[in-house]
Amino acid sequence: MNHRYGIYQSTESSCVLYKEDEDGKQSTFTVLNTPRKTSEINGILIFIDNEQTFQDNIFLENISSSKELLEAFDHWAEDAPVVFEMEAQSCLSKCLQKNDNEK
Repeated sequence: MNHRYGIYQSTESSCVLYKEDEDGKQSTFTVLNTPRKTSEINGILIFIDNEQTFQDNIFLENISSSKELLEAFDHWAEDAPVVFEMEAQSCLSKCLQKNDNEK
């Protein structure tokens, strides 16, 4: 199935990506970068909202490395065009820089 991919939001603290099928049903891939100093949960949180696509939502907490983040993204965006993957990885890297700067 071909999906249309895009970026809803990209900041140092969060990134929201989406994919949409031919029927307009969407799934979002939300990354939240929680500050290590002020939160009990350290690191990167990922929420994959599949409610519109009638699949289970996924919540992954305490992602500790860029490798884990990119593995989750690659699984979610397995049929994404290369251009979107490059833009999305740039967005995700921007989120990771916040944690890298606080170490």
